This record gives sequence, C-alpha cells and structure tokens, in this order.
Amino acid sequence: MREPRLGHIHFINCLPLTYAFATGGYGQGLTIVRDVPARLNSMVTAGELDVSPVSSIVYAQQPDKLRILPDVSISAEGALQSILLVAKRPISALDGQAVALTAKSATSHRMLKIILAKAYHIAPRYFISPLTLAEGVLQQAEAVLFIGDDALEAFHHRHPDYWYYDLGDEWRKLTGQGMVYALWVVNADFAAKRPAALQQIYRTVTGGFAYGLAHLRLAARMMASRTPFTAEQIYEYINLLNYGFTERHRQALLTYYGLAYDLGLIARIPELRFAEVIL
Repeated sequence: MREPRLGHIHFINCLPLTYAFATGGYGQGLTIVRDVPARLNSMVTAGELDVSPVSSIVYAQQPDKLRILPDVSISAEGALQSILLVAKRPISALDGQAVALTAKSATSHRMLKIILAKAYHIAPRYFISPLTLAEGVLQQAEAVLFIGDDALEAFHHRHPDYWYYDLGDEWRKLTGQGMVYALWVVNADFAAKRPAALQQIYRTVTGGFAYGLAHLRLAARMMASRTPFTAEQIYEYINLLNYGFTERHRQALLTYYGLAYDLGLIARIPELRFAEVIL
C-alpha cells in the first residue's frame, strides 16, 4: 500500500511544522509534497494529495469532496505581515483601477475583494499575475496583492512612495474578528478508506506544530539561514499567527464564507464537516 501523501506549504508561515519535519522525526512514513498554496489547492481537489493545507476558501468550493482536519489552521487575530496590498495611491482611490492579485493563493483574493467592496465601497479591475518583488510589480497595476514570503519581504523593505495595507488588520476593522487563512483538509474517499493513515497524519500535523512551536527560537534561526529575514523577524512573525481551530475560529471562518457568499464569490455557505479522528 502506498504511503499517504501530505501537502505542505512552502512558506515561512508553516515554519513550526517545517522544523518538525527537519529535526523532530515527524513525517516518517508519509510522502510530503511542498508547494505554494494555489498548487496544493489544485492537487488535493484533484485527488493527487490525501491531506493538505489549502486556502480556506477551497473548502467552501468543494465541501462534498473534502473534510476538515480538526484542531489545526493558519489563522491570525489581526495584522500578520504576510498578506499585503502595496499601492501607488491610497486604497480608497483604487476604484476602477488595475489591481494585480498574486498567483500563489486563493483565500487572499476573496478577502481583498470583500474588504474593498464592504469597507471602501470600491470595485477595482482585478487580474491574476505571477509577478514577484524583483520584477517591477507596480508597472502594470496601481496596486499589487502579495502573500507569504513575498509579502514579508515587502513589509520589511517599504518604499516611501507606496501605501501598504495589511489585510489582516483591514479584516479586523471590517468584521471585528480574526481570519482563518488556511485549513488542513482530507480527501473524503481517503478518510473513509484509510482511517488509520488519517490518524497518523493528524498526529503528525498537530504534534509537529506543537514540537515546532516549543522550539521556535531554534526554528527561526534555521529559517534565517535560508531566507533574507533575521531570526528575530521570523520569530516575531510566527507569533502573530496561531495554528489551532476552536469555536472562535469556526465563527470567524463562517463570517468569511458569509461575506464571500454575499458578493457571489462562492455558490453557498457550506456546512463545516470534520474528519473523524481520535483527538
């Protein structure tokens, strides 16, 4: 029988689990596939992965095919540095203007559209772009949405002529709640046919996060040696995030889905159905 296939986000936001895979012995007996969220989204919905973190909007698009892995998410209560709108003009002046959306994510696209429609009552012209910071990103648009490590780099190297908006902070102002950016989801067929393997993955993911967070200073130093960020910047960033899924997270996720539904960004507000594991 083949090894279970587990997706893993190739960004600093998954550092605790990355560190657990690298140093804690977690992930043994699993095939781990590392990629950006957009690619993991498509792989798990196509059945190429058994379990994976996905942009949280993906569950709302495929609720019949997926189950949510309990107790784990990537969330934040407010500003988080890694979902950033960089603009040539104030955000309120972007109505009708070209806004480039990162090709690496899905949740952030809907999140930005909700914020601009509901908080600022504007409708820019959106397009998806593979641009990175090194490629003159604001030559084709009045604003660009970055996520992940690209956003962190923009956050720490601000241009004096641009405006910077942290979407976590904007979301908090709009809703009064935090935001669930990513969920770990399970292919429903895999959950039904291989419950023991699912239990193994659940323990790997939840235990791995606990291990990585317990060794966060060491993990930050490891990551600093591979990235343009200092260990202190990485440590500060990870402490803006949380990795659980409680009733507060459930309510925040349903708020997001409700606003997305209001704008026609998803077809329905899904029931949250969780994979059956031993907690």
